[in-house]
Amino acid sequence: MAFLKQSDYDVQIRSEISKIIDASEQRTKILKAEKMAIAQMRNHLAGRFDVDAIFIDASADDAEDLRDQYIVMLAIDITLYHIWTKEGPNNIPKTRELRYNDALKWLQDVQGGAAADLPIKTDDNGNEQGLVKIWSQRQPEDQTY
Repeated sequence: MAFLKQSDYDVQIRSEISKIIDASEQRTKILKAEKMAIAQMRNHLAGRFDVDAIFIDASADDAEDLRDQYIVMLAIDITLYHIWTKEGPNNIPKTRELRYNDALKWLQDVQGGAAADLPIKTDDNGNEQGLVKIWSQRQPEDQTY
């Protein structure tokens, strides 16, 4: 199983464009780009979030989908951008470039501490990990003149 399934792409890309991008029956280009996109996302989210809980295998079409749909959308955006950069780096559609930049900005913001509705890393006792907070009893001082 994989995190993304073929039907996930139907929302963002027409089937005829998908067949032009990767005409093979095994979808080797798309699968390789998916792995790259998920690795990129995992690297951004791994510090604070439980990436194993986020990137679960896609369920069957008739079962309830437990994946975070925003993460699915970002993974598709990044995957399609990686495919376009290989196939036609000078002809990347503007929407692909904008969506990739939006996805990357969100990942960087979340990595920097912005709020996200994702499962937080926990230790064996259930305590949250990865949330380092510096606390002091002293008031911050302003040393500007």
